[in-house]
This record gives sequence, structure tokens and C-alpha cells, in this order.
Amino acid sequence: MSYSIIAKSLLEKEIESLTTLMDNLEHSFDDACQMISDCKGKIIFTGLGKSGLVAKKCAATFSSLGIPSFFIHSTEALHGDLGMVSNDDILFAFSYSGETNEVVHMMSALSQRNIPLIAMTGNMDSAMSQKCTIHLDIHVSEEADHLKCAPTSSTTNMMALGDAISSAVSYNNQFTKNDFHQYHPGGNLGEHLEKQ
Repeated sequence: MSYSIIAKSLLEKEIESLTTLMDNLEHSFDDACQMISDCKGKIIFTGLGKSGLVAKKCAATFSSLGIPSFFIHSTEALHGDLGMVSNDDILFAFSYSGETNEVVHMMSALSQRNIPLIAMTGNMDSAMSQKCTIHLDIHVSEEADHLKCAPTSSTTNMMALGDAISSAVSYNNQFTKNDFHQYHPGGNLGEHLEKQ
């Protein structure tokens, strides 16, 4: 089988997962956007493994769109980095299983400080979904790789939903291209915005 046929099969599965995600957006999406829009502090992203890498990218995207955010590694959080979280912040935790022990432990510690918790998982009955203030469901019927094991469809859904939230909140906050340029003056994009 050719590489391109394999690739098309994977992309078709990921597109199908994204379509299902879009068709099933629920009130929790609006609730999460409103909570983030109302936040007086920062959005603290966390996760481990591939979910952690997606969370790190989302923190960067949120920040560039005018929503102050940063990433904390879940394990490091349990060894002192919880001190980086203020009482005005929101925790946004990523884990497809919703059972990642370090993330659950971090959520438990912050819930004792009444920090609002948003969890993005693929399991409505997980420990994270039970502990959070708002749960965002990114469940997929199967991963898109040939083994149906590697985080592919699930991380694509995570990334897309994170992008959707950041864009919706930024739009609602009337964040402009000029504002964006102030946060992104460098590189080709900064140079392009400078000329506009």
C-alpha cells in the first residue's frame, strides 16, 4: 500500500472526528469560554505526554490572542510549581483518558484553593471529569493510525477545540490585529503586520 493511501485514510478518520466534535459542541463549550473571558488572572494549562504537548501549544496560542496563559508540567506542579498559580487563575487540564494520576492530583490540590478547573478529556466518567468545574468532551471512536493506538484523532480534537476556544474568547474580547502585533512583533508574521 502506498504512503499516500495510508495518509489519506488517516486524514479521513481525523476529519471525521473533527466533524463529530463540531456537531456535538454543547453548552459546556460556551461555559468554558465565558469562564475564561471573565478570568482576572491567567489560564494555567497542564497535561502529560502528547496531551501535555497540545496543552503547551494551546497556552502559546491563547497568549498570542490576548488571553494571558502559561503551561505548567503536571509533575513539576506537585513539587513546588503550584506556587505559580494565583487565586485568580483557572486551571485548564488535558488528558484523553481523564485518569492521568499527576494531573488528577494537581486538580485535587488546586480545588482545595477553590481554583476553577476546566478538563478536556475523552471520558465523561473519568476522575478528571468528576473533579472539574467544566468538562469538555473530545471523545473519538478510534485513533487514526494503523494500530489505532497512537494519539492522533484525539490530539487533533484537543488542538482544534483549544483553538476554537481561544479564537472565540479573543473575538468576544474585541482583540484586534494591532493588539496581536503588539504581542507578536517578530518574525515574518510580525513584519507582515507592521506593513498593514
